[in-house]
Amino acid sequence: MSKAEYVPAQGEQLSSVYKRKLEYNGFDMKYWTKKSHFEHNIMLQSVYYAKNGVFKGENFREGVNYPKDKTLVFDSGGFQIASFKKKGEVCDLSPIDSLRYQEANCDIGMNLDIPPTLDKVPTFSDFNIALKQSVDNFKLFETKRENYKMQLLNVLHGETIQHQKIWYDAVKDFNFDGYAIGMKPPWDPMIQAMGFMYLWERGEYDKDSFKHLHFFGTSGKHVVPTLAYCASKLKKQRVTYDSSSYNIGSIFRTYYLPYDIGPNLSFGDKFKIQNPKITSLPCSCPVCKSIDDINVLNTKDIYAGTLISLHNMFQYIQYNDTVNSLVNQKDKFIEYLKKINIDKKTLASFDFVDFAIDHGLEKATKKFNNWLISQTIDKTKQRGIWDY
Repeated sequence: MSKAEYVPAQGEQLSSVYKRKLEYNGFDMKYWTKKSHFEHNIMLQSVYYAKNGVFKGENFREGVNYPKDKTLVFDSGGFQIASFKKKGEVCDLSPIDSLRYQEANCDIGMNLDIPPTLDKVPTFSDFNIALKQSVDNFKLFETKRENYKMQLLNVLHGETIQHQKIWYDAVKDFNFDGYAIGMKPPWDPMIQAMGFMYLWERGEYDKDSFKHLHFFGTSGKHVVPTLAYCASKLKKQRVTYDSSSYNIGSIFRTYYLPYDIGPNLSFGDKFKIQNPKITSLPCSCPVCKSIDDINVLNTKDIYAGTLISLHNMFQYIQYNDTVNSLVNQKDKFIEYLKKINIDKKTLASFDFVDFAIDHGLEKATKKFNNWLISQTIDKTKQRGIWDY
């Protein structure tokens, strides 16, 4: 049985800490060394930020001293290319640069997909333009690839079955090592389950060449159980998902409380306004145990934000481990999730997956239609994808 693994997506704030080789109370501020607060075995970095960020001009893996026995995943930089284009700017990242940089740095790489949408509903025209650009990039990645020790993943987009079919039919014949799923919105458990089942329906997981399944940019409380449930249906593939949400600690000084509680604490400028009577940290994770004085987290230096981010990251890892430990006994799994007020859509996604396996995806989308967006499209109208 496969398990879903949480992959922290690297933030530039942490990269700055690593560049300076900072420590706190004898702990390495990284999260993968013997001197770290905790040791995690996988991380993700975007090609764009690796190539143009804190470690510009360096090999990223060597720059952060990331060991060979741990897994380094790279995002191809397509999101940044689309973001720059939206602003009317050109991103300093070519397809061949993305491929070569990934080959020189990582263990798991991604094809350079151009996402159909960033922050709004795309038109059908937007979708087709993104698909054409992505296919051109995929052809280059397939023909110019040099490092076959690095796994290279195909990418699937599309928020309806019809859109998934259009995208899949255009990319399915490329010779890669698995798939990354980029369904939107990333926090919607039913949409993620539908993407998973689309590849199941097409027999992708039965192929010996399929080594790895990744879910892009998702890690929320209500979607992680669905990812774990999907992973439990596979036997041989590695399943991962990433997000940088933990880094809200560095950006806003937001401190996550355990997932079975829910609310957050605020530090820095907001501390005296939102939770001034808190005098000790409500957590015994390895990071919090290393902090002697809660007011350390109210300082403006780089240590405060980094410690909060590491604490947040540990919460994601712990939650991931919890759902993976329970997922194989469905009644206990659901009992636990109900106790932490999990969304009903998450629970419905389990039944959706089981029904789709037994009866097919088409019947499943009809049966669970109320939980899904419309599954028909009108190619003649230039409205949003959600309207189709």
